[in-house]
Amino acid sequence: MIALYIGLLLIGIGFLVKAFPNLISGYNTMSQKQKEKVDIVRLSTFMRNGFVVMGLLVIFGYHALKLIGKHALLGYFIPGVILTAVIFLVFKAKKFDQNEGNMVKSKLKNLIGIIVITLVAVMIVYGIIPSKFELSDDRVIFSGMYGTEIEKFNVETVSLINKMPPIKARTNGLGLGPIRKGFFSIEDQGKCRLLLHSFQGPFVKISTKDQGTIFVNFKDQAKTELVYTEIMALNEL
Repeated sequence: MIALYIGLLLIGIGFLVKAFPNLISGYNTMSQKQKEKVDIVRLSTFMRNGFVVMGLLVIFGYHALKLIGKHALLGYFIPGVILTAVIFLVFKAKKFDQNEGNMVKSKLKNLIGIIVITLVAVMIVYGIIPSKFELSDDRVIFSGMYGTEIEKFNVETVSLINKMPPIKARTNGLGLGPIRKGFFSIEDQGKCRLLLHSFQGPFVKISTKDQGTIFVNFKDQAKTELVYTEIMALNEL
């Protein structure tokens, strides 16, 4: 859902910029004389189109990656799309500004820094949100950052362990205290997906045919045990 929300927000910003050009960083602080040297109709249209395309890429690109199973790229996709698009918009916006020194471009550069900081904050908050567990007739679903879907026939073994094997390195993921999500190198296991919310056990260890080994736990021990019980029950059907 985070991709949908961010995508819609970007599209909304695009239409707001077109309707209210003074929202464009740099243009809103210009004198009337400086504004006369800016083709604001074309600039606002360009910015609108850029934000709309950015939003659509976030929404459809993110879900396309999930659909084809490229879960390792999901954590980087949204920030990558937004940062690349904003840099493109900044450097292309200068052609609409005839002021000496391209004031719009100069101000938009400051916007990149703000967006990068905002993206980092959003991704950290998103990562802190506990993963959600769902069960359907034929699959196990973990949603949220670095979430995944495991089809029933791809589950090889499920076990409940009290202690995690040593984590050697983080290869692509988030590590904030007890919260460890993404792909980590685990001793004697190799690259594994972790969806961990606590240092304390137990931990659900899921061995799969197509995604390697997945370790899951929650802050609430009872919830971890429930996840184990429900996956075991599904696997026995």
